[in-house]
Amino acid sequence: MNIHATTVPVRSCGNRYPTRDPAPGPGAAETASVPQPRRTATLLGAVFVAAEKSMVREVRHFASSLLAFWGVAACDRESALLIVGELGANAAQYGGAELSVRLSLDGVRLRIDVRDCGPLPSARPSGSTARPAGERGRGLTIVGHLADRVETTTSGQGHMVRADLRLTPPAPHGAM
Repeated sequence: MNIHATTVPVRSCGNRYPTRDPAPGPGAAETASVPQPRRTATLLGAVFVAAEKSMVREVRHFASSLLAFWGVAACDRESALLIVGELGANAAQYGGAELSVRLSLDGVRLRIDVRDCGPLPSARPSGSTARPAGERGRGLTIVGHLADRVETTTSGQGHMVRADLRLTPPAPHGAM
């Protein structure tokens, strides 16, 4: 299995974890709330794998680990993983020799780009993979319902589907 993954900050500006203000002035409440850490950089992660159905599981695992590392809430991770799985399966089934998944997190917007790359196979095997018509064609509908925006582009290098997902903002410190 040949998986190459990377995560890098795009830009960095200022202190990622602001410090608490100095002692409150006269008449201020006795307890000051500690500000939540703020994300000041866009986070990126990408994985490139062979466009095979068996690799979709690996792509989902990569995305799950990365989103958990970034601190994305579990309910948002589930939606993102459904999107990654559906788009990854489409790219593996209909795309070229390689597929890539790129995740970027900017504040509360998660962008998922799934691209199939390489030359299209001359012929797909037929036979045992055939399913009744009612069991096909739901993937992009599911993605459309989960994502806030979906965009598909086609070029000589393959297809790319981009899905934007607005994440739940983090709860204020101490909130339940």
